[in-house]
Amino acid sequence: MDEKGARISFKVCKRLGCHLLHIGGGEPFLNVKGLFKVLTVANHMDVAIEYIETNSSWFKGHEIACDMLSKIKELGVNTLLISSSPFHLEHIPFGKVKGVVAACKEVGIKPFIWTEDFFRMFQELDPSKRYSLDELMAQIGEKNLDAAIKRYWIHPGGRALNTFFNKGMSLQNILASNPGGCKELIDTTHFHIDLYGNYVPGLCAGLAIKVDDLGRPLDPSKYVVISTLFKHGIRGLFSFAQKECGFEPKAVEYGSKCSLCYEIRSFFFGQGLFMNELVPSSHYV
Repeated sequence: MDEKGARISFKVCKRLGCHLLHIGGGEPFLNVKGLFKVLTVANHMDVAIEYIETNSSWFKGHEIACDMLSKIKELGVNTLLISSSPFHLEHIPFGKVKGVVAACKEVGIKPFIWTEDFFRMFQELDPSKRYSLDELMAQIGEKNLDAAIKRYWIHPGGRALNTFFNKGMSLQNILASNPGGCKELIDTTHFHIDLYGNYVPGLCAGLAIKVDDLGRPLDPSKYVVISTLFKHGIRGLFSFAQKECGFEPKAVEYGSKCSLCYEIRSFFFGQGLFMNELVPSSHYV
C-alpha cells in the first residue's frame, strides 16, 4: 500500500468510526520503507496501529532486527503479531520466529505470538530447518498437531477452502441449510482493506467493494454478486448462476456454503463476469 492509498483508506475508516487498525499482508516487512511511510501517514492522521503482523521471513540477525523494530516503535507501534504456525514452518525456519521474538523483547515491543500453542510445541524442533506438515506430524505426533490446528483460527476462504473445507456436505444439503441472505457480509468486527483500495466484505477473499463506495447503499447493478448474496444468500447466487450464466456445479461434496460460493465466483471470473467485484484478479488466476 502506498501513501496515497493509505491516506484514502484511513480517511474512510475514520469517517465510519474506526480509529484502531492493524497492518497485515502478505508480509509488511518485505517493503520496510513502504511500511514506514504508511505508519507515518497513520501518525499524521491520528490513526492508531494496534499491531503489525509478520511471519518473520525477513529476520537476518539480532542487531538488524532490533534496529528495524526500534524504528517501528518510534512510529508508534508497540505490538508485533508474530506467526508461529505449521503453515509458515513449511517455508520459514522456527529460528527466525524465535529471533524476532527476542528482538521485540530487546527493544520493548510486545510479541503477540499466534499461536502460543505452536510456539511451545516447536521448541523441540531444529530451529534452522523447515518442516512440511508430514514431517511435523512425524516429529510431534499427528494427534498433537491436529488438536493444535483445531485451536488455530482458520477462515473458510481462499486456499483454506481446498485444504480444510472441501467436503462433507452435498449440494442439496448446502442449499437446504442456508435459506436466508449472507449476513456475514456486513460483519465489521474484523475487516480488511487491501493495497488496491478494496474493502473485503465478510473476509471473503476475492470479493471486494471499493472503499469509495462504503458508508452508503451499494448500487446492485455494480455489485451484482454481493447484492445477491446479501439478499438471497447462497441459494440465490446458485440459482442466478445457473439460470443467467449457465453454471453447473463440479464438486460432489462441499465443506460449507463458502466452498460453493467460491466455485461459483471462480466460474464467473473465468467467464469474464462481474470483474468489478471479483478482484484482485491474481486471486483467481
